[in-house]
Amino acid sequence: MNRGLSFAIAALQALIIIATVVGIVVAPLTLAWFLEGDGQIEWIVALKVAVYAFLLACGVPIGFASGQMVGFSFDAFYMTALPLGLTIVIAMMAIRIGHRLSASSSLWPAWLGGAVAFGGISYGLSALAADPAVLVDQYAPIYIPALLFGSLLVIASVSGPRFELFEGANGPEAKERIWLRSLAASAYSKLHWSIRTALNPGVRVGLSVVATLILTSSVLIALALGFGWVQVIGFYQGLGLSVLGGVMLTLGQLAVLPNLIVYGAAWISGAGFAIGNGSYVSPFATELGPIPALPVFAAVPVGGSERGLLFILVPIIASLLATLFVAKHADQLRWEYGTRLTGALSLSFVAALSASIVTFLISSLASGSFGPGRLGLVGADSVVFSAVIFVEVLIPSFIAALVIAKPYTDASERK
Repeated sequence: MNRGLSFAIAALQALIIIATVVGIVVAPLTLAWFLEGDGQIEWIVALKVAVYAFLLACGVPIGFASGQMVGFSFDAFYMTALPLGLTIVIAMMAIRIGHRLSASSSLWPAWLGGAVAFGGISYGLSALAADPAVLVDQYAPIYIPALLFGSLLVIASVSGPRFELFEGANGPEAKERIWLRSLAASAYSKLHWSIRTALNPGVRVGLSVVATLILTSSVLIALALGFGWVQVIGFYQGLGLSVLGGVMLTLGQLAVLPNLIVYGAAWISGAGFAIGNGSYVSPFATELGPIPALPVFAAVPVGGSERGLLFILVPIIASLLATLFVAKHADQLRWEYGTRLTGALSLSFVAALSASIVTFLISSLASGSFGPGRLGLVGADSVVFSAVIFVEVLIPSFIAALVIAKPYTDASERK
């Protein structure tokens, strides 16, 4: 694959991704406009909503001027929380493209073509959807989507094995891929031995704890919505929506469902989350004011519970078990460290730090402003959430690491 072809393919794929994401939003809106529109609203409004949803999913803050809607007045506000459902779609498609590009003998044209096309098309759409009531930074629709897409392409095309359509199909490996991989390997080898030996097992433990939190939160939300189906139907009926309107509302809730899963993970950890300024939801206590009558909020716990405190054991037990199961990846740790205490401290610290960094990142993306007034603060406090996870992973991981980090006494014990 030559440079020109790599550039063109990446640019075309960027266009396909944007068209797919915008189409996911604009298709039901167009259907609603066609079947239920009263002629007072033009179709271009549906396209504008889809464009703004796409930009928000890329991380571009969207502002709204003060005004009135459904009889309620509101001040100017910004939406900053990403609809993670759409963001995940963008990320998965970009990663898939990046992996396929790893087969190319030259990668920088694809990186450049993809980033430029993604940023350029995003900017063109933002200009097309420009509205006096919507406030968007002049250059944010260019560089934020471009950085997002370009970064994902680079990471996906460099990490992991090369994509191969069939055995023997690939030509020489791209120099950019070789250079970046060797740079990463060199940086890893230059780390202090105390960090290098604990990095692999420690990161495995940290990621396992976060994955367990997300999985547990997903299951709890599914059960809450299933057992609370009467309340869910009541919310739908109370909104007085048509069938098509109900479908559109459901699609909108699916876009933010991953956000709610992250909030659920914060609840399980004990850090809690907020649905509006002045509110607080945690296993210890719940303080809720007026919240939007969205059916998905039927999964929100309405009060503190002694049983809820048991869920705090989830990250603790997950950390303990993950550390024990990672023993086969800790051989170097056992050989390098002279004492059980120093090995356990190193492993547990790396595990706690990696888990807290990941939780900080995902909670920062999932939380922020969702609307005017009280909805200016929705989600988990990223600093508090990551700090709680750090403690909940550090202590049980240290205890378990005291078992697996026991140094070898002689060479025969390593066999």
